[in-house]
Amino acid sequence: MKRARIVCWMVLVLAAVFTPRSIYAANAVVGNGSPASCTEAAFDAALATASNGGGVITFNCGPNPVTISFTVAKTVVLGNVTIDGGGRIVLKAGNNERHFFAGSGVTFRLRNITLREGDALVSGGALELSGATVTLDNVQLLNNASLVTGGAIYCYDGTLTVNNSMLQGNTAAERGGAIYNDGCTVTIANSTLRSNRTLNSISQGGAIFNQTAGQLTINQTLLQDNQSPDGGGLYVASGSSATLTGATLRANHGGYGGGLENSGEVSITQSLLDGNTVTGSGGGLWNLDGHVVMKQTTVRNNRAYEGGGVNSYGNAVELTNVNITDNVATGSHGGGIYHGGGTLFVTNATISGNRANAAAGNGGGVYQNSNDNLTLTNVTLANNWAGGFGGGFYHYARYAILTNVTITDNSAGLAGHAIYEDAPMTPGNPGVIQITGSVIAGSANNCDGPPFQSSGYNISRGACSSLDHPTDRENYSGDLRLGPLTFNGGAFAMNTRLPQTGSPLINSGNAAACTPLDQRSAPRVGVCDIGAVEYGVSLRHEVYLPLLQRTR
Repeated sequence: MKRARIVCWMVLVLAAVFTPRSIYAANAVVGNGSPASCTEAAFDAALATASNGGGVITFNCGPNPVTISFTVAKTVVLGNVTIDGGGRIVLKAGNNERHFFAGSGVTFRLRNITLREGDALVSGGALELSGATVTLDNVQLLNNASLVTGGAIYCYDGTLTVNNSMLQGNTAAERGGAIYNDGCTVTIANSTLRSNRTLNSISQGGAIFNQTAGQLTINQTLLQDNQSPDGGGLYVASGSSATLTGATLRANHGGYGGGLENSGEVSITQSLLDGNTVTGSGGGLWNLDGHVVMKQTTVRNNRAYEGGGVNSYGNAVELTNVNITDNVATGSHGGGIYHGGGTLFVTNATISGNRANAAAGNGGGVYQNSNDNLTLTNVTLANNWAGGFGGGFYHYARYAILTNVTITDNSAGLAGHAIYEDAPMTPGNPGVIQITGSVIAGSANNCDGPPFQSSGYNISRGACSSLDHPTDRENYSGDLRLGPLTFNGGAFAMNTRLPQTGSPLINSGNAAACTPLDQRSAPRVGVCDIGAVEYGVSLRHEVYLPLLQRTR
């Protein structure tokens, strides 16, 4: 037994002697306590040390902020490096130089530091990463520029994470005023991208350009006052994807897609597109042959020549639990929504206060001129205005299927205050409005144009001659007893018009067509009501599972 212990001990000793030593992190400090000691040469020495096995660079430059000027770009290719500026260090790049290049396989972290005035003749004004994993925590990238793409950051085939950071005043000549994502996985959280822009007349992505194969995730982040001819805030290219949660796209501007232009795959949840403006299409969103799923989001106060809030030319847009409010088409059609192509599904939405301002502008709330279908389900379409035809809804297209829609108090300069049907019904190009379980009110003559198709269980206060189904009540003379346009509870804050006690809408809907829940996600009870919301269901605000209290 003793001999076995000796042999075991010898094996362990030999293993310790001949096993290669592990490489430990080599931390380094720039400076010896004075601002003058914090030079580019001192930084270069610290970077060389930290790159040897991976380490953290910190700064000892005194208690006040210090700017260190670089004459040449720094490369991080030999090992993992973290640079922590302690909130007091500014790195200023030289003429025609960026700050950093991070190469394949390395992990590069920047913390509590500012990178400013990078001026690259190539992509990535401050930082280029190629196959690297890069994380920015509490970093400011200010007034950097690229003559190509990515005014602040160019990311190729790697991973980029941006947390609690500011990207402001960056410019790129071609694409991505702040960030150009060329096939990376990019995550941005709790950050601000402000006043970034692209410079060329055909450039794209004022703040971010998401190129083919790029995967972009944006959480709780503000994109504000960015500018580009296409995609004032964000441009999502074909073959790429973007997921926005809790994002605010505000006051971005350009030619098309003020907040966002999409040709790829986009998911938008619990977000706000507010006050974006363009001279062309899609003040808030322009969807061009892409796919958009938008939920629990408000699109408001946006302006465009056509499609003030949302403009889609295909492939598909799905809007669920959304507000499309107070948007303006300044010169053409579709104050709230312009449907020019691809399928468009709108479910549980309020479309109100939108305007098609031009004298010949049609579709104050919704304008449809598409070879694909539109559905409006549990939608409140109220207080919209058009200078021409169709204050609420203008239709010149394929099928528009309206189910449990409340259409009230819309107006038009020429005709069709609520609805204007203008579809050229031909065997080769059929298209018509089909409506069921809906209420129309607000004008002595609500509907104009050729007849459209009623599937029954509709009611109009004022004339709408297309409501000719035996179950319709057209030109109803009594009081509809609809409450004002206000918040009536629900999981997502939307203004609706709730039937009041004694309303003829109550228990008068089409049970075969009604969805199980109304616009507020409240249950339809008994024989469902006409319109977007159900009478007598008390909802706790911001709760998805409502407390049911139904009385007649």
